Amino acid sequence: MAPPCYLLLAAALASAACASATSFARYAVCQSTLKPKLLPTLFCPAGTIYVSQTDSHAHFTSVQAAVASLPKDDSPAVILIGAGTYQEAVNVSRTGPTMLLGQTDHPASYAQNLVTIFNTTFINQTTQIASLQDNADSAVLTVAPNKYAAWTGAGYYGGTPGPIPDAFGCTDFKAYNINFENRAANGGVGPALAFGIGFANASFYASTFRGMQDTMFVGKNGSAVFRKSQVLGSVDYIYGFGTAYFDQSLIGTRGAGCTTAWKGTPNYTNTYGAYFSQSSIVRAPDANPALNLTGMQTLGRPWNNASVVVYIDSYMDSTINPAGFQIWSPTDPRNETIYYAEEGSHGPGFNASARVSFDHLLTTKQTRQNFTVEKIFGGLPMWVDWNF
Repeated sequence: MAPPCYLLLAAALASAACASATSFARYAVCQSTLKPKLLPTLFCPAGTIYVSQTDSHAHFTSVQAAVASLPKDDSPAVILIGAGTYQEAVNVSRTGPTMLLGQTDHPASYAQNLVTIFNTTFINQTTQIASLQDNADSAVLTVAPNKYAAWTGAGYYGGTPGPIPDAFGCTDFKAYNINFENRAANGGVGPALAFGIGFANASFYASTFRGMQDTMFVGKNGSAVFRKSQVLGSVDYIYGFGTAYFDQSLIGTRGAGCTTAWKGTPNYTNTYGAYFSQSSIVRAPDANPALNLTGMQTLGRPWNNASVVVYIDSYMDSTINPAGFQIWSPTDPRNETIYYAEEGSHGPGFNASARVSFDHLLTTKQTRQNFTVEKIFGGLPMWVDWNF
């Protein structure tokens, strides 16, 4: 017996999507809008949960509702998010491998993403009560075992003071082709995170993170990899305690400030620091055109004196200050034992003769000896999709 017509149609469309997709886009057919609406997850991993605000065949209309429905175990889970804009906060706390797929017909490009998750929560640092509220509470996406594991302050685990165990609560979180945005009063109101992580491994592909102050936080025992993605902000907009690795990504400034504010965690087992490889450190494409940002952004400042930030083979435009990095403040420089370095920086934002004295200008050999992915993470992270 011949298969039903709708299956033949689905197969034909899937074949077309496969043919047009690049080799790294292993989920291109699942993410495609070309699939018949009767079969939104036919070509997705088994058990995929479908979220849509407009499709009556969806299991949920909210991303967080879909996440909350997942079993609290180690089983893998996939959530396909239909094209649209979702205003909500998403919190992933389960231990099993969890994947969010944004619907798109162009999986290679974040510029053509069809899914945006945003919120407008921010932290008023003047009025906040430190024991009840933390900067990380403003995040649009949080990946951590619980609220306290993601906090930037005391770093409590399980809601009680004390040392945080050297163990990961969430493992293997992935997201493809999703925009995460914190739109709190269009910025300038205080910490407003698009993403926060603690005690977890997370990786992102062709995704964007947009905010102003404190756009992205990688917390204690958190490891995050961003491939072919975009991060936009202004003040300390990439900050944290853990390990963040940006590969072939665009890092864009929306205003004067520091790209990174890192705080090393030598008492924890994960290698820590922020690393940028083959990326572009530039003026944000959506920056206010009236702003003169020439020389108004630095590559980082030390949140503590164990800060580690390294740029490898990356392009820098004229928004980068000739000094490159900066001290924390005139009365508290924090630059005695930090490690800031560059190798292969190029573009109008790189000026070797003007760089600060505590910026290490490395050779290619030194970089290969110390800052390959394997060196940074203590081995090639198997939770990263290196084929993307």
